[in-house]
Amino acid sequence: MSSHLALLAGAAIGTAAGAAFLPLTRRQLAGAIDRARSRPDVSAAPEALAQVATRHWLALVATSGLLPALVLYRVGWSFNAIPPLLLLLGLIQLAYCDFSRRLLPKNLVHGIGGTVVLSGLAIAVANNEWARFFHASVGGLAFFGVLFAMNLMNPRWMAFGDVRLAPAVGFGLTWISPYALFEGFFIANMLAAAIGVALIAIQKANRKTALPFGLYLALGAGITIIAWS
Repeated sequence: MSSHLALLAGAAIGTAAGAAFLPLTRRQLAGAIDRARSRPDVSAAPEALAQVATRHWLALVATSGLLPALVLYRVGWSFNAIPPLLLLLGLIQLAYCDFSRRLLPKNLVHGIGGTVVLSGLAIAVANNEWARFFHASVGGLAFFGVLFAMNLMNPRWMAFGDVRLAPAVGFGLTWISPYALFEGFFIANMLAAAIGVALIAIQKANRKTALPFGLYLALGAGITIIAWS
């Protein structure tokens, strides 16, 4: 497939997937907010969420089309591109959830993680990519272990919703390369630190303010997938 056809195919597939994801994202996020209403930091009702999502759906669908198109344009069509692209599409939805409501809906996280891993398993069976699948699985488990340990040490550093996301990110990035996982995590931490310092400087936060690390993890992983393409 030529690069231009890959660009068009990526845009079409990504846009369709983004549009298909949106109703699920809205339902899952509304349900998560409904279950978390007793928490003092969650005050938005699901009805308010629906209005916000309606205003932002065009941006989500457009981003879901543009980023996969860019990746496929750079690398061309390859079955090995599927797990990272599925991860990228899922992270766009999750980044929106964490940015808008500081929540990562559990069912959505598990669904995205399962889809990414199953796509890798299917490619391993079809194309004999068992070594890549094994390394990606180890990367996913190792990344989960790191974030889980951080959560145990101090939940304010790492919420458990971010820990749930770790296997999918670890698997998807290690599928590209183990170094991609290190790079994605490094970028996520640098973004969190820079934005945290900026918010403190303009007095929008303090040293004890919890930051939505899932957003930075999604951004770091997304930047890495695009850069490594």
